[in-house]
Amino acid sequence: MVEIQRSLNERGVEINQSNVGKLYRQFLALLGGTIAHTQEKLAATAIEHGGLIWAIDALQPEGHGTLLYVLYEVLSGTPVSAIQLPQAQAQRLIEWLQPYQELAYKVLATLSDGESAIITAMNSSWPDAPHQRCQAHFLNNLGGSVLPLDTKLRQQLKADLDGLPKVLGLVRSA
Repeated sequence: MVEIQRSLNERGVEINQSNVGKLYRQFLALLGGTIAHTQEKLAATAIEHGGLIWAIDALQPEGHGTLLYVLYEVLSGTPVSAIQLPQAQAQRLIEWLQPYQELAYKVLATLSDGESAIITAMNSSWPDAPHQRCQAHFLNNLGGSVLPLDTKLRQQLKADLDGLPKVLGLVRSA
C-alpha cells in the first residue's frame, strides 16, 4: 500500500496506508461484481480493434511482502482480475491466466514490467502474441538513474547562462 499511497500523495491526494488498503480491498470486490459488464467491454473491444492486448501490473501494496497482480485489457482500460501471491511465481500466474486464455478473442499483444515471472506467464499463456515491456515502467526505471545527472546538467547550464545579457524579443511590423 506504500507504493499507492506515495503515488496518490504526490498527486495531492492525502491518504494513509490504512485507507489505501481498505479502498484496494473494495476494488477487488468490485472486480468480482463486474464480470458481465467486463465481458461486454472485452467483446466490444475485440470487435473494434480485432483483438485484445493483455497487461499485468504487479504492485507490492505494503512496500514488501505480498504481491498484488492486476490483469487488465489495455485498449479499453478494463481491469479484469487480480490475485495476491506471497512471491513472484510464474506457474501460479499461468494457472491464474488460464480462464483468460480460453476466451474466444484474438490476443494482439501482451504488456508488463520487466518481472521475469510475469513475462514467463504471459509468454506461456499467449505464445503467439508479441510481448512488450511497459514503456512507462521502462522510462521510470531509466529516469531514476538519469534524473540526478539531468539535475546537475540543468544547474550547470543555469550557472553558465546566467551571465549572458538578456535578449530582447523581435518586433514584427504588420
